[in-house]
Amino acid sequence: MKKKIIIVIFLCCIITILNGQENLLETSSRQDETTAMFLFPFGYDFVRLGEQNIHLPAVGIGYMSGEQNLAFEQVEHRVFALALWRPVIFSEVPHPQVPKLLHNVEALIDWRIHRHQLLFILNSSTDKPIAGGLNTFQIGAGWGYEIVRSQKISLILGAALAVGEYEVLGKTLPVLPVPLLRFGLNTQWLNLSFDFLTGPNLEFTIAPEKRIRFTADMRMDYYRSMVDVICEFILWYRLFSPEHRLGDFAGVGIGFKNDSEGYLLSANTSTKNSAATFEMQKASIFVTLDLSLLRLEGGWIFGSRYLLDEKNIGSSGKGFYVSIQGIIPIGINEGVLR
Repeated sequence: MKKKIIIVIFLCCIITILNGQENLLETSSRQDETTAMFLFPFGYDFVRLGEQNIHLPAVGIGYMSGEQNLAFEQVEHRVFALALWRPVIFSEVPHPQVPKLLHNVEALIDWRIHRHQLLFILNSSTDKPIAGGLNTFQIGAGWGYEIVRSQKISLILGAALAVGEYEVLGKTLPVLPVPLLRFGLNTQWLNLSFDFLTGPNLEFTIAPEKRIRFTADMRMDYYRSMVDVICEFILWYRLFSPEHRLGDFAGVGIGFKNDSEGYLLSANTSTKNSAATFEMQKASIFVTLDLSLLRLEGGWIFGSRYLLDEKNIGSSGKGFYVSIQGIIPIGINEGVLR
């Protein structure tokens, strides 16, 4: 079966929160001493689909140091590391082969040293994280070199190895070499980031320095139909201008998202000898309040379906969801770690 190394949308939201929090830190007299931070992300989503209630708490830990939000050519050293655990708890069994409790365990290390890019990703979305066997987790590690480095443009090319269970030309491989590509563009009217490891990931912001702006986040983990395009589009109104003493740290938005969460079921859960896949797909419109360190969101789910082994096993109904995602940063003096 086709598998992809996935960093779920929750990680993207945490990174978005981090981009805004620097403005808050600049208002502190301790900013000159604070060159590194420990991060403690948390979250809780409640989803109601028909008669089904789904609870998705989340906790994690992270670390960030080095230059942030600088021009590409000014970055000399930057580290971002994050680990998350998010259980998925169903009030009713969605299918006889699917348990009520599933898990998302994810980790990311993004380490930049001048022109060198080091990347490590771990994902285990399953009923038995990691312990379920090679088919229930994926690990990717890669190195890249920045061949284009200017104030507004960056292009990194490299290679990586993915460890898991991958089907290639009818054969199952435990290790798969994959390309690593990262492209960035920062201008007054467009900020764009494109990554490719085991699949394409595109993010961009139109009018990033204006109070009214548009953000988009898109990726593909499967290539079966347009439904597999996982995306989130938001039209924002930022409450403060970048020149305000508090900075651009708060905003409200309205958006649309097409979301998909896939889980690899261990062999003991599936009727097959190999593991089965279970997916939840949802399409929704929503409103959101972003306070940089805290993001609140709620929306109406107008379309959803369950898939087992990539076969549609029915709709889970219409409904709604509410979400809270936040992060607790603890600043430290980087000299303390030396």
